[in-house]
Amino acid sequence: MSVLFFVFVNKKQTSEMEHVARNIASTISFKASNAKAAVNYLQLSATQILSNKDKFNFTSEGNNLINRANLLALPNSKADKCYAKEQAAALFLSENLKLVSTQNKKFAWVYYFSKHHFTVVYPHISADDFALNIEMEKEPFFAYATPKYNPNARLFFTPLYTDLIGKGLMITIGKPVYVKGEFLGTVDIDITLNHIDNIFFNLDTLENKSLLYNDKLQIVGSSNLIQDFNRSKIYRADKYLSKELLNADDTEGKVEYVDGNFIFVHKIEGTPFTFIYFQKASLIWLKTFGYIMPFLFFLMLFVVIARLYEKSRTVMKKLQEQATKDYLTGAYNRRYFFDVGVTVFLKAQRKKSPVAVVMLDIDNFKKINDRYGHKAGDVGIMQIKKILDKHLRRSDLFARFGGEEFCILLDDISLKDTEILLEKIRKEFAVNVIVSNKYKFCYTVSFGVAYGMLDSLEEMINLADKALYKSKENGKNSVTVYETH
Repeated sequence: MSVLFFVFVNKKQTSEMEHVARNIASTISFKASNAKAAVNYLQLSATQILSNKDKFNFTSEGNNLINRANLLALPNSKADKCYAKEQAAALFLSENLKLVSTQNKKFAWVYYFSKHHFTVVYPHISADDFALNIEMEKEPFFAYATPKYNPNARLFFTPLYTDLIGKGLMITIGKPVYVKGEFLGTVDIDITLNHIDNIFFNLDTLENKSLLYNDKLQIVGSSNLIQDFNRSKIYRADKYLSKELLNADDTEGKVEYVDGNFIFVHKIEGTPFTFIYFQKASLIWLKTFGYIMPFLFFLMLFVVIARLYEKSRTVMKKLQEQATKDYLTGAYNRRYFFDVGVTVFLKAQRKKSPVAVVMLDIDNFKKINDRYGHKAGDVGIMQIKKILDKHLRRSDLFARFGGEEFCILLDDISLKDTEILLEKIRKEFAVNVIVSNKYKFCYTVSFGVAYGMLDSLEEMINLADKALYKSKENGKNSVTVYETH
């Protein structure tokens, strides 16, 4: 009887493992399929548009598209009339880039990169934060599209590399663009590893170990495996997995016993990625044994339950923080901002009371990373929360939207008080000295403010974003306010 009960309880635990592992694996597979479909769509669009490039010319509409699409080029490339028609045609691809980006908010960048040394990219990038150079041809996002490395013009996944604009480690999914047999460039989608980590944090409800790695054994995503996990470093799977686990076949949706572990292995179809979810068998057996022998080990079980309770509280707290807090600064994340902010916004809308939505962005942040390193850049980003905590009310809501960009929601405040508050914060940033190791540096910030009331919080944020771009265009270190009517 005890043996049968042991088998039953053990089977229940492995079934729970299978359920969680399948959820994670199917989510990763779904997102990979979406990204591949988006790249194929962009590649077909680019091929069709560039096949007719002789029909395109720079016009007043073309100049407007340059501003919206962010055409970046080397000086000599932009002036070269030989490529003017390709540039003009590529600008019309910008609407396709925008469509893909807005439908997939987790894509870091969506762009067309030409072998003629120009790119059309979405979302918009300030020329102060990004300068095109000839060495970018060696970066994986372009090199893996070239005939030298991709003679069959297939969709590709790059190894891990560091984003040139400061969004950390990422992978690129791309596909070469050929017109009449001539290689013109590549359409690419960038995905940060932070986004992939969030999948594990949001779906892994058990305390098992998991990781996603590529065909070069680089760890793309991980949970409960690496101590002192630093997302600016590249880790190798063979340092954390035995040869038996690395060489394990796809378990076809089941949990199997391999090398002293219960494991779930899923090869992500059409990608270089393998997902593994596992736990030592001894830990699961010990937990099972505790279920069937309570009357013999009452005192031991009491201690175990107490420890499990404390650990579960820690895990729940950790999961709650991971769901609502930004990992670097401790500020709320974008998801929490919308969950809470929509409620605040609707309440103000019913009261017909204006609100202020503020977008904040560090000026010339890329230069800080380039000069002092990404660690110093992270210290600089963390300063934003400290200063905002000092000046904002407890009822005010702010969150990190990504990179060095933050969003603030202020209700029950006048326009004048909003401007006074932001000017005070802006001035403090300008004189605030940041110390990181041997470096000391300062930076300024720019603000974009949408004040009043629109139909939705998203519309207010979009208006604040436009105001922020205006602050950047006006020389930065400034506050630009757009009132709604």
